[in-house]
Amino acid sequence: MSKQEDIMGEILKNLHQKERDKDVNEEEQNNYGEEYIAQLKSVCKSFLKKESLEVGQIVKWKENLKNRKLPHKNQPAIVIAILYQPVISTDKDAGTPYFLETLDIILGVIVENGTFLTFYYDSRRFEPY
Repeated sequence: MSKQEDIMGEILKNLHQKERDKDVNEEEQNNYGEEYIAQLKSVCKSFLKKESLEVGQIVKWKENLKNRKLPHKNQPAIVIAILYQPVISTDKDAGTPYFLETLDIILGVIVENGTFLTFYYDSRRFEPY
């Protein structure tokens, strides 16, 4: 490796470290008051409340539980199948929200060009539309 490549590598390493330090410092300075605690409890309660969903039913994301790009926040989706043997996400990175996620429902949505697509989801994140 050339001296120039060594210098560039060191500069990039320092920039990445400064960004990580900045993110950690900002999070540590947040004061999580009663409003945050109340919202946390409310969202947890909503997540744990399993809705009785059926094939053909129109559903949407529960408030604050959207963890995927589609469907959009208030976009209706249709239940295609309910899996009695859930698929467990094979995402290998424990730092993602998809790590070992229980996927027990298949939903269909229509995207911009009119194409109908289906995706697997955790049904606890959805409610009737």
